[in-house]
Amino acid sequence: MSHRVPFTPGDLTDHQLGTDDILAGNPTNNVLIGDAGGSLLDHSGGGNDIFTESGAATYTFYGDALGDISDSARGGDDTFTATFAGAFQSFTTVYGDAGGEMSDHGKGGNDTFTGAAESSNYFFGDAGGNMSGHAQGGNDTFTGGAGAINNFFGDAGGDMSDHSRGGNDAFTGGSDAINAFNGDAGGNMVGHAQGGDDIFTGGQNSTNFFQGDALGNMSDHAKGGNDTFSPGSNSSNSFSGDAGGGMSGHAQGGDDTYIGAILSSNNFFGDASGNMSDFAKGGNDTLIAGSDSANVFYGDAAGGMSGHAQGGDDVAVLPGSVTLSGLFNDIAYGDTQTMSGDARGGNDTLTGGDNAGAGDVHYQLYGDAEFMSEAARAGNDTLTGGSNSGSGTVTNVLFGDAASLSGFAKGGDDTLIAGTAAPGSTVSNDMWGDGQLSDHAQGGADRFVFKDAGSMTVGTNNTIEDFSQCQHDKIEFSGVAGVESFADLVITQSGSDVIVTAGADQVTLHNFAETLTESDFLFC
Repeated sequence: MSHRVPFTPGDLTDHQLGTDDILAGNPTNNVLIGDAGGSLLDHSGGGNDIFTESGAATYTFYGDALGDISDSARGGDDTFTATFAGAFQSFTTVYGDAGGEMSDHGKGGNDTFTGAAESSNYFFGDAGGNMSGHAQGGNDTFTGGAGAINNFFGDAGGDMSDHSRGGNDAFTGGSDAINAFNGDAGGNMVGHAQGGDDIFTGGQNSTNFFQGDALGNMSDHAKGGNDTFSPGSNSSNSFSGDAGGGMSGHAQGGDDTYIGAILSSNNFFGDASGNMSDFAKGGNDTLIAGSDSANVFYGDAAGGMSGHAQGGDDVAVLPGSVTLSGLFNDIAYGDTQTMSGDARGGNDTLTGGDNAGAGDVHYQLYGDAEFMSEAARAGNDTLTGGSNSGSGTVTNVLFGDAASLSGFAKGGDDTLIAGTAAPGSTVSNDMWGDGQLSDHAQGGADRFVFKDAGSMTVGTNNTIEDFSQCQHDKIEFSGVAGVESFADLVITQSGSDVIVTAGADQVTLHNFAETLTESDFLFC
C-alpha cells in the first residue's frame, strides 16, 4: 500500500510516495531535492513539488531524486521557476525527475520549467543521465528566459536505449537569447528508443539550435518523433528534425513540420545533420518558410546518403521577398547533397516562393542531391520555380535529380514547372530534367511545364539544358494564349540550340540537334 513520507536522504522504496513540498532556494540554500537524496525504486513516487529561487547564486534542483529512478517508480509533476538576479549573476541547473538515470519501467513526471532572464538555464526534463529499459519521459513544458543562455533536454541528458521513450514536450525559447533545444536525448538514441512528438518555438532576435530527438546519433531501430518547429522572427536557426549527428542501422526519422518566420536565416536538416547509411530512412518532412529570409533545406541528411539509406517524401515551400531589397539565396535538396551506394531518394516537392518586393531572389532546387554516384537512385520529384510580381528579379535553377550523375546512378521521372512573372517583372528558368550524365548513369522520363495564369506568364527566359527524346521527356504548354496544339508552335534552329516559340512565350532547348515532333509536346 502506498504511503507518503517526507524528504528522505536515502531511497524511496516499496510504494513510498513523496510529499507535495514548496522549496525556496537562496544563495545559502542553493541545492534542493524534492523527495529523495538517493533513488526512487520499487513503485515509489515523487511528490508534486514547487521550486523557486531568490538571489544571485548557482542553483541545482532535483525534482524527485538525486540518484536514479528505476523499477516502476514515477516522478512527480514538479514546477521550477528561476528569477532574475542581475545580468548573468545566476546559473540554474534543473533535473525534472532524476539527477542520474531512468531504467526498467521508471516514468518521469509532467514538469514545468521557467528560466530567468539574462541567466544561464540548463533544464533536463526527466533524467540527467541515460534512459533505458522501458523508461518513459514525462510531458514537460520548458520556457527560456529573455537575453539568456537556455539549454533544454526534453527527456535525458545522456543516451536513450532499449525501449525507452521520450515524452511529448513543449519548448519555448527566450527572445534575444541563445536557445539550444534537444527534444529527447542529449546523447545518442539506440535500440528501439523512440522520441516523443515535441513542439519547439524559437525566440525572436535569437540564435536557435533545434534537435528534434537526439543531439547525437540514431542507430539500430531508433525512431524519431513527429515534431513541430517554429523559429522566431529576425533570428538565426539550425534545425535537425531527428538527429544532430548521423542515422544508421534501421533508424527512422519522424514526420516533422517546420513553420518559418520572417527576416530569418535558416538551415533545415529534415532528419540528420550528419550522414544517413545502412538502411536508415528519412521521415516525410514539411517546410513552410517565412518571407524575406534565407534558407538552405536538406530533406533528409546534410552529410550524405549511402548504403541502402532511403529518403522521405519531403515538401519544401521556400519564401518570397516581400519588403526587403538585396539578394536572397534559397537552396533546397530534396534528400541530401551527395548520394552513393544504393541510396534512394524520396518523391519530393520543392517550390519557390511568390515575390512581390524589390529583392533579387535566386532559387536553386535539386530534386534529390547535388551529386549522385554508384547505384544511387533518384525519386520522382516535382520542382516549381518561384514567381515574380515585384520590381526585383527571380532566377530559378531546377535540377530534377542532381547536378551530376555518375557510375550507375539513375534519375527519376520528374516534373519541372517554370516560374512566372507579371508584366514588367522579370523571371528566368534554367531547367535540368536530370543533370550532367557520365559513365553508365541514366536519366528519367521528365516533364517540363510552362504554364501561364492570366497576366502571370513564363516569358522568354526559359532554357531546357538536357531535353532527351530517347528518355521520353515531354514539354507541356498550359494556359498559353493562342497555343492549343503543335501547329501553333514556331520551332527554329539557332546554332546548336532549338528555340520553341509558343505565343508570347519562348523556350530554348540547349545543345539539341534532333527534330521535334508532335509526340514531344503536351497541351492543356
